[in-house]
Amino acid sequence: METKIKHILLAGFLSSAAIFGGGAQAASFSVAGSLTGDPRTNNPDNLFINVGINVVDTVASWTVDIASPLHPNAKLDEFYFNLGSLVNVADVTFGGYNPVGWEIQSPATVQGGGSFNPSFSFQALDPAGQPNAADVTNTVNLLFTATLNRNWTLDDFYSAAALQSSEATLPAGQLGAHLQSLSTAGCAGCSDSGFLIGNYTRDGGGGGQGSVPEPSVVALLGMGLLGMGLSRKSKV
Repeated sequence: METKIKHILLAGFLSSAAIFGGGAQAASFSVAGSLTGDPRTNNPDNLFINVGINVVDTVASWTVDIASPLHPNAKLDEFYFNLGSLVNVADVTFGGYNPVGWEIQSPATVQGGGSFNPSFSFQALDPAGQPNAADVTNTVNLLFTATLNRNWTLDDFYSAAALQSSEATLPAGQLGAHLQSLSTAGCAGCSDSGFLIGNYTRDGGGGGQGSVPEPSVVALLGMGLLGMGLSRKSKV
């Protein structure tokens, strides 16, 4: 009977080790991002962009969604983002662009938001020259994939540097965007472009199929297995 108890306890230990041995990050998870603007006096406000990132192992699928109904003609000029310090530019391959013709460049050359030093690591844009890619608008999202030479982790997003513009009215952020063709109604003398700034948001991540149980759950599991073993021993 003692041998059976040892096997039960060993199974519990191995289960816990397997859970924690896989690392603190899931292989499948999601991350969200939210950008707002423009707080500067001479630029329109009520600018919003939502970012969604679905990760499966080495591939992160991005969606950049302009959600600015008060600016029905808004179009994306450029989208900027940083990744965590453990992600080198050379380690990431981008593709799957929709609309076709958009691309990711590094480093970014920020437009319409003052100067950033250092600048964002990456920018998405429709490069100069023909043919012109379709516009990204309130009704057309920008989609692309980022493939890393290892599995992505949550820290690859959440630990990204938040950058501050030379224009102090703009807050610091991990994400940025420049919008054009904005409505200037009610904003006398305003430019028809604006800058948005934002961050990855934690309430959007970590709930994937590979999510890791809280330590308390593992502890309860271990206690249950131990209880089973003790119960069996008491009946001997």
